[in-house]
Amino acid sequence: MENQKFSWGGALRIIFDSIGASPSRLAEYYVDRDRTLIYRWMRNEAAPQSNLLPKIVRFVMENSVEAERINLKKTMDAYILSVTMDDVIQKVLIGEDDFDKYLIAVLRIALAERKNRPQVTPAQQLTVSLLTIVFALLAALSSGLLWNLLNHLFGWQFYMGGSGNEPTGISAFVWGITAGIPIIVFALLSLRMGKTLSAIFAKFDWRLVGVMYTLTTGIVGLIFYSSGFRGYVEGFGLSYGFQELIIVIVYALLLSVVPLLVVLALLHFPKMSRSLLAVVLTAPVLVSCVN
Repeated sequence: MENQKFSWGGALRIIFDSIGASPSRLAEYYVDRDRTLIYRWMRNEAAPQSNLLPKIVRFVMENSVEAERINLKKTMDAYILSVTMDDVIQKVLIGEDDFDKYLIAVLRIALAERKNRPQVTPAQQLTVSLLTIVFALLAALSSGLLWNLLNHLFGWQFYMGGSGNEPTGISAFVWGITAGIPIIVFALLSLRMGKTLSAIFAKFDWRLVGVMYTLTTGIVGLIFYSSGFRGYVEGFGLSYGFQELIIVIVYALLLSVVPLLVVLALLHFPKMSRSLLAVVLTAPVLVSCVN
């Protein structure tokens, strides 16, 4: 069999296969991360910071018996011999008898090998930048088309809004949602086609991030159009063009900043109750429906 490179994901899969403990246990009780991130580690789509390695070793020691650790080392040694690696490093790793030292060394080497992968070239960086610009424009265009389609389907007459023609209640919520969905969709396309990883997606479940992001844009739309902000701005007697510019800028800022803050909260508190967060976010929608 042709040798392959020593990979972080390969080493981690051997650990889980050998001791039988679940990735969820590692995520919740040892490294304080979402369990989906552990699966991304195993697929080589992401890797932990080096300060988490001792916690992974402690997870193995506390969730395995001696026989399982012996089997783990035997399987890992076979893997080390089958991959492309410096001969001296191979001999040092395999010759280590202290299991704690052996495992931490294996994890550090695996992490170092991942960090030593080829860097992104200037041409690749340019491609990613162009993709980002193109997809940003497509997201804006798609949002407008989607909103107009929904107006047609539901018989709404809001379209581009304006004085006396703004959405209210659930329609304002839907307007916000239509702004968020294309952003998430085209962001994912950009990341996939550019073969890059977002810091957000590398640390958390992107599905939850996407749902919460778009849900928040809907809530922002609902609150903004229920706030009477247009009436407040119109009270200044400004020219129509300047007045609309102010309203659009404020709305756009809210749609950009508030969903981002929600995502950052998810990242900062990985154990946050998702049901509690969902209730807090959807409360304004429920109140609007009741009223």
